[in-house]
Amino acid sequence: MKSKIFSTLLLLFLCALIGGCGLLGKKPEKTAPELLVEGREAFENEKYRRALESFQRLRDWYPFSQHVTEATIRIADSHYALKEYAEAAIVYAEFERLHPNNAETPRAVFQLAMCHFERMDSVDRDQTAARNALYVFLRLQEDYPASPYAEKAREKIRACRESLAGAELYVARYYFRTKAFTAAQARLQTLINGYPETPQAKEGKILLEKIRQILEKEDKK
Repeated sequence: MKSKIFSTLLLLFLCALIGGCGLLGKKPEKTAPELLVEGREAFENEKYRRALESFQRLRDWYPFSQHVTEATIRIADSHYALKEYAEAAIVYAEFERLHPNNAETPRAVFQLAMCHFERMDSVDRDQTAARNALYVFLRLQEDYPASPYAEKAREKIRACRESLAGAELYVARYYFRTKAFTAAQARLQTLINGYPETPQAKEGKILLEKIRQILEKEDKK
């Protein structure tokens, strides 16, 4: 008898708990359009983390929605605004791969390049980011030549090439200081041949001439 009463009370308690959840429970999930508007507003108000969450929820909850395409690039934009360049690069690349003919794709490619560009380091450090940025900017110009972003890439390309040229000059100067003149010549020749339009190439030519004069004097001894 006691067991029956206990079971009945337990059942009533569970029903009350479930009913309470229905009364006090979480709000129903927002629709895809609502999440899109929510994300847009948060982004415009520079609340990028909140925007990212809204766009991510839209993509997770409504993977077949017509708004997923916009949500995807806005996820990338939110990461970029938060200076999460590695994460942004992944999503921009995904957007380009999935939507090669979308009107937003040239911008996505430009932003992908910018994710590398923003991580460029000084000329005495690793130049991988500069090389990657240059590669994507050049690809943007080749694949989307009519896009305004192809023109915007021009100045960035110049900056990338100057960074790479600067790295060559930095190494050449180091070899010059340590009197490794043959190695210095090789780096200077790479600089002059590879980046002839840069200010660093002009400096490289002056240094190369100094090395030639030094080597000529040594040969005459």
